[in-house]
Amino acid sequence: MNIVLFGLRCVGKTSVGTKLSDITDKIFFDTDRLIEKRESKSIPEIVSDRGWDYFRKKEKEVIKDVSKENNAVISVGGGALMDTENVDLLKDAFLVLLKADIKTMESRMAKDNSRPPLTSEDTHSEIREIIEKRMPTYEKIASIIVDTTGLKVDNVCDKIMFELEERSLLK
Repeated sequence: MNIVLFGLRCVGKTSVGTKLSDITDKIFFDTDRLIEKRESKSIPEIVSDRGWDYFRKKEKEVIKDVSKENNAVISVGGGALMDTENVDLLKDAFLVLLKADIKTMESRMAKDNSRPPLTSEDTHSEIREIIEKRMPTYEKIASIIVDTTGLKVDNVCDKIMFELEERSLLK
């Protein structure tokens, strides 16, 4: 069974995914990094050169490929699961919604300028707008929700592992 980590930007998907793959002895896939590798460009370059529609098309191709795995931890980009086809591809996985408060996301974003803006708004307004747009969908599809605000990666992984064990989903 795959474990899929999803949520907004800067909630810890890659950090948690890397650690969780070590703990569970599952292979780790970060769909954003796979897209960058396939395109030989960073996400900002892809979006700047080809646009968000092209990026989302490439994202869907990568998700289709990694969804065929059956023993992986998969971190998907912030907007990936707004697409129902991507959700369908990953429907048999354990879907972990990671979230954090706005202050935490802003602080993490300030340290990472490698992400293209999603809107023309300032960071705070962008985060608020994206939360309002995406969170209702995210909460519907999540197997569990973990708030990463103030938690270390190990603590987040502990919460996920506890839920997997409670539901008898670990082999």
